[in-house]
Amino acid sequence: MHTTRGLVGTVLGLLTTVFVGATPGPAYASHADNTPAGEPRATTPKAAIDDSTWVDHDRLPITQPPDWQPSYWGRRLHQGVIDPISHIFDIPDKLLWGARIFGANTEREAVNVNAFDEVPNSTWFTNRNHALAVPLNEMRQGPDSIFLPTKPWTIKHAKSGGWTAGFQIKDADGRKWIVKLDPRGYPQLSSGADMVSRTLVHAAGYNVPHNEPVRFRRGDVKIDSALLHAPSREAFTEADLDSVLAQGAMFADSSYSAFASLFIPGHTLGSPSMNRLRPGDTNDWYSHTNRRELRGLYPLFSWINNWDTEDHQFLDMFIETRDSLGHVDHYILDLGSSFGASAIGPKALWESYENGIDFGWSGRRLVSLGFAQEPWRRARQDTGIPSVGNYESAVYRPQHFREMIPHPAFREATDRDCYWGAKIVASFSDEQIAAAVEAANYEDPRARDCLVSNLIVRRDKIARYWFGRIAPLDFFSVEGGVLHFRDLAVDIGVARARAYDVVIKPSGGRSDREQHIRVDRAALSLLDRAEDTHLSLVLSIAGDGAAATRVELTRNGSTWVVTEVRHG
Repeated sequence: MHTTRGLVGTVLGLLTTVFVGATPGPAYASHADNTPAGEPRATTPKAAIDDSTWVDHDRLPITQPPDWQPSYWGRRLHQGVIDPISHIFDIPDKLLWGARIFGANTEREAVNVNAFDEVPNSTWFTNRNHALAVPLNEMRQGPDSIFLPTKPWTIKHAKSGGWTAGFQIKDADGRKWIVKLDPRGYPQLSSGADMVSRTLVHAAGYNVPHNEPVRFRRGDVKIDSALLHAPSREAFTEADLDSVLAQGAMFADSSYSAFASLFIPGHTLGSPSMNRLRPGDTNDWYSHTNRRELRGLYPLFSWINNWDTEDHQFLDMFIETRDSLGHVDHYILDLGSSFGASAIGPKALWESYENGIDFGWSGRRLVSLGFAQEPWRRARQDTGIPSVGNYESAVYRPQHFREMIPHPAFREATDRDCYWGAKIVASFSDEQIAAAVEAANYEDPRARDCLVSNLIVRRDKIARYWFGRIAPLDFFSVEGGVLHFRDLAVDIGVARARAYDVVIKPSGGRSDREQHIRVDRAALSLLDRAEDTHLSLVLSIAGDGAAATRVELTRNGSTWVVTEVRHG
């Protein structure tokens, strides 16, 4: 929830602004219309979201925004240290927390949901698997058609930034790629994790780049002559290439294991900030921390164990459409640190159980004189499979997943947001999960079996936890005078068939008397409601404490139409 940051946070924030700043850019300091960072611009000539449809109209033609991205170290300091400390001393935050104990609703809801409690299609997100199942053959090939960088490759630049060894290439067909090597001794660790997680994240609805696992030999790569003879600081020599390759993993046949990422079409604007809007993008009108598709990433990233959620793992691209005008598309980038992988080898055992700087666990260890037992110490994460690394599901708890640096949108997420994300995770069948893992073409069959089994267990844990907080009653429709809905927990087998309590409050008719009934199936007859024009229904699971779902129905002639759905 968004509150003031308190005196300590304000002072620390000012010090960060003065001494750290942000990445230089033409619009570095402020929005063009002087709106405070992170707030929607009132003067934006936007077409408001149509809350009864599935489209957010954020592709209006605009001029290209200036290149800008948040300061890497400034953001790390703020999100990893300053924000957690400021929340400790945040008095308004504590008052609101106390109010919640007495039943007050103090949470700030996501702002970009439609009338059916869903996220419309936009430049950030497209409804896919939970709306219409992605076919298995598409899951097996990955997010898009399979095509690899054609050999030979010409190295155009050394790779800059990040921990992963690699280089930029132009393939034989003139396409530009970034090649990232798997860590030495662990073939297919990052490349396999990237392929599987990208397939799942794309099927969930997010934009991802075209990456492909590749294998190559030293003879498949040459260095561009201009790069060889560049000034010493910019040159990349044969010795440099040998040094890079020495950090990479090799298969048994002495070929190198890596993945190649095709340059995304369009103009690179830089990483977005999770704490402010992009300067110059007049289609970017919702505070990023209040976007449900970003809040709802928490259950999805928890599922695939992707703990690197910093701003630089996202990218904004300007797509020109006509007459120098266009729009901005938003991508999730490198997912190679998912499951049991990291850029330098298997994940450390504590990663994803604690933040990089975890004040909570540090305090527990201090108070208990080191006797507090962290969950990761009980988890048997070492799979013994080089291409999987450290990954488990037995000790895993969906609500306790932790990112390396706390993600601002995750802190703001409500149960409703996480229910939405969990609903997407739960939509993946066992067969779809197996097909996504097949997309990586693991040489070791143990890797395939390990990932599939752990993903299934984690999926079911996510569903049980979040569906236990918000009643998973969804996808309402009226047919033949009967309101039908789905119990998602029953659909995927994490709950048995059960009864439902319904509170009906009619209006616009002869009576507005509230009625309480119980039904033993996911259907409710409306045939005896001929005199009513509007119905408000509150549906809950009999004998269950999960928050109820509210449904609004309006009569349209002789039929009823679902006009609004709200969970929790």
